[in-house]
Amino acid sequence: MNYADRMEQESRLMGRLAHWMEEHGEVISDRQRSNAYTGIRIREVLWRGNRYEIVDVDGMTCRIGRQE
Repeated sequence: MNYADRMEQESRLMGRLAHWMEEHGEVISDRQRSNAYTGIRIREVLWRGNRYEIVDVDGMTCRIGRQE
């Protein structure tokens, strides 16, 4: 498995996890920003008693982070 395959697999798994968290948690906020080059979507989800921030860039989930 090369580096590109590993990145693709990680992105796919994060996307599935983000979808699961949205479906089984509570979406607190959903913001979108875009310009001519890129689109960013930031969601805050309350899941299992913790608040998470999910960042999508151009439709791909790039980061899932727990908020304090």
